Amino acid sequence: MVNVSRTQFEKALRRKVWQRLWKMAKESPSEQALAENLAVLLTPSEIAVLEKRLAIPILLAEGMSYREIGRTIDASSDTISFVKHRLVRMPRTPRRYTPLRTPHKKRNILLSPPHMGRGRWRWLNDLSR
Repeated sequence: MVNVSRTQFEKALRRKVWQRLWKMAKESPSEQALAENLAVLLTPSEIAVLEKRLAIPILLAEGMSYREIGRTIDASSDTISFVKHRLVRMPRTPRRYTPLRTPHKKRNILLSPPHMGRGRWRWLNDLSR
């Protein structure tokens, strides 16, 4: 898997990027022209990943099991499950990363008495108080 930066850029720029991609897809006269345009933007491995993810809903609709789909297109069951559940659920909005962190609450942990040694009977003193 390719490492991708989680840094988010401006919403207006992101909207322009998606509009440009949509315009390119609409103006493509044929499937071959669209594939050539995508080949300019994406690496061969990114195209392969996109094809696999687009094939998963088709194969699920045909009634294939996760295992059969995994063997057919060489995809993990986690990927198949991810794509399937994203079709059912609404897409989630990306997280906003903030520099401020909320402090953790300090927990009071009760330790069990030692099973050997000097302090093993100290808990009896606490009972008498």
